[in-house]
Amino acid sequence: MSTIHIGSESEYVKITLGLPFSTEGWCEASVEIAVSCFHGRIEVWLDAFAIENFAIQLGAVYESLQGKASLLPLEGQFTLVLHAQTAGHIHVDGTAWSKATCGNKLEFELELDQSFLPKVLVQLQEAISKDFR
Repeated sequence: MSTIHIGSESEYVKITLGLPFSTEGWCEASVEIAVSCFHGRIEVWLDAFAIENFAIQLGAVYESLQGKASLLPLEGQFTLVLHAQTAGHIHVDGTAWSKATCGNKLEFELELDQSFLPKVLVQLQEAISKDFR
C-alpha cells in the first residue's frame, strides 16, 4: 500500500493506493481531501497510465517551475491539476465526486510551495515501482 501526500499537514490531498494494480491497470484508492473548512474521503479507481503521466508531468514542472501536471483518471471521479506560478508557488485545482462523475461534487484548491514537490515525486516513484509491477 502506497500513500501520496500533496500539501501541508493541515491542507492536503492524500491518495492511498490499495492492492497492487491489476493486470488491467486499475487500482482502488482512498482519496482524503482537507482544505479550509472541508474534510472528506472518497473511494476511487485509478488507472496506472494516469498515475505514470502525472509523475512525468510533475517532474517536468519541478525541473522548470513552469507548466502544469494533471492527474486525470479515466473514470473522472477525482482530478487534480498542479499549476506552476511565479516565485515557486504551486496552485492546485481539484475535483472530487461522491460517485464516478455523479452525485455530490467538491471543487477545491490549495496553494503550495515548490518545496513540497520532491517528497511527492519520491512517493509517486515508489508507488509506481511497488504497485504497478
